[in-house]
Amino acid sequence: MRKLGVGGAALVLALAGLGGVPASPANGSPAIAVANTARAAGTARAPFNLKTISFTGHYQGKASLLINNGAVTISSVAGTGTGTLLGASTVTGKGSSSASAQCDPFTGTGSLTGAKGKINMTVIESKSTGCSSGQSGPVTVTFTGVAVAKGGTGTAKGATGSLNFKGTLNLAGTSGSQDGHYTVTLTGKLKVVAKG
Repeated sequence: MRKLGVGGAALVLALAGLGGVPASPANGSPAIAVANTARAAGTARAPFNLKTISFTGHYQGKASLLINNGAVTISSVAGTGTGTLLGASTVTGKGSSSASAQCDPFTGTGSLTGAKGKINMTVIESKSTGCSSGQSGPVTVTFTGVAVAKGGTGTAKGATGSLNFKGTLNLAGTSGSQDGHYTVTLTGKLKVVAKG
């Protein structure tokens, strides 16, 4: 029997970016019209006021997987917990992995959402791994990796940066449809748009 490396059951998290809106002409003077034309061309945009935040989050919940020969589909990751910037919040996501070895890379997308804001993220496959404790029967999957923030809203507006995560997932089996309980901790630094 092929060993299970269903690391993709980790937090899966991604998307969105920063943009700027050029100023519109204030009056008909040629100098102002030229300045505003330059802004519209992207050559003179006002910088965003960014601040760096040390992020820590702890979440737990359920991951649903389909393990079929060498392919693992993480159809959903859902859970609750708390995180910096967000307070009480939920996690949702999905992803994929292989089951070709006892330890395998994985990737996916998802988000952390609280009353104060939202962070969209993606898991970097080359920096994330899940390892199974065995080949059959009840197993514990330990996973570690890096999730990159590429946008957000509210207190996490424009979030960029990366978070390291580590956690465990408990599964009853190593094939077919599996639902398991996971816990995960995320730590790192994020840059977000500071309030005016």
